[in-house]
Amino acid sequence: MSGQIGEMLDKIFYGFDKAVYLFFWKFQNAVTIGIANICQYMGNTAAFIIYFAVSLFLCFPKKTKKYGVAMVVAYLVALLLVNVLIKPCAARQRPYITLKETEFWDTYQTHWVNAGENLEDDLSFPSGHTSLNFAVFTALSAVLLKVRKKKAWILLMHIPIVVGSTRIIRCVHYPSDVLGGMIIGIGAGLIGYLVTRHFFLKTEPPEVGADQSEPSVT
Repeated sequence: MSGQIGEMLDKIFYGFDKAVYLFFWKFQNAVTIGIANICQYMGNTAAFIIYFAVSLFLCFPKKTKKYGVAMVVAYLVALLLVNVLIKPCAARQRPYITLKETEFWDTYQTHWVNAGENLEDDLSFPSGHTSLNFAVFTALSAVLLKVRKKKAWILLMHIPIVVGSTRIIRCVHYPSDVLGGMIIGIGAGLIGYLVTRHFFLKTEPPEVGADQSEPSVT
């Protein structure tokens, strides 16, 4: 069964992946490739450790506990789903391996070479970089929304979007890998938020200085 799911994903999402690749490659240039090369470090082993350490640290001070717990839960859920369950079961190979057997190879290879012919040593589906960043920042953003810090969450959610986009520009993931990572990451982040809301946010008042909407007058 291992590998068959990956082959099925290749066939099902072939048209989708081609279309999204061609769209994102319009923005492939020295600047976006440079950003992509930086963003690759936001989902590797060191990033996993840093994210977890920061999240764990935030669990202890009373004022930041709600953020830390949400992020830790989201992190662990995403890690379990992606690295332990889905990647080994799907066993999808990277696009620079499987696209060699398709008519899209010449087009893909041109952009892959332009991006630096990057190779990564794990399986492709879903994108771990994307899922980790969406999980952590969705959890954090959801708590910020709950305490009415509306502007902060908008800024934070740009981070996983950029990370996911650069995985496509860098040609190391299929767009459907990134889409899968985004869905899993958002789901994990919302689980982290729901756990935090249940234990910490039921009766907690909004933070001082938080954005507040004025009551409507009837």
